[in-house]
Amino acid sequence: MRQDLKTFILEGARRITPVRLGRLVRQLPEIRLAATQVTEFPQLPDQVEFLAQLLEDFYSGLSPDIPYTAIAEAAFALSYLRKGIDIIPDSVSGVGYADDAAIINIVFETYKQPFLDHVLERKSREEAE
Repeated sequence: MRQDLKTFILEGARRITPVRLGRLVRQLPEIRLAATQVTEFPQLPDQVEFLAQLLEDFYSGLSPDIPYTAIAEAAFALSYLRKGIDIIPDSVSGVGYADDAAIINIVFETYKQPFLDHVLERKSREEAE
């Protein structure tokens, strides 16, 4: 199943163009808000916040060194969270966001090092300001 989800993420990420990324960045406030409403997966709002900041930093040119594959997969994960049609419908009590959480977790596992590098770079930039 994990490999199937990874393939699903890769296929979705291939459709993330710079134009789609720009549209998604404008929708991030709505996505952040939606994530705060998910109680079954308490880590989800923090993960969504991290990915949203990552996309904003990349899109604004603050973090150009993040691999585009990581950006595209993160963007796909957030767009998947936002869309109404899921593998598991969000309306299913207790497990509706399990697929969304699994997709986000796979993205985090896949890009641990670039994400860590981003955190360190952002912290360094904030300390310099």
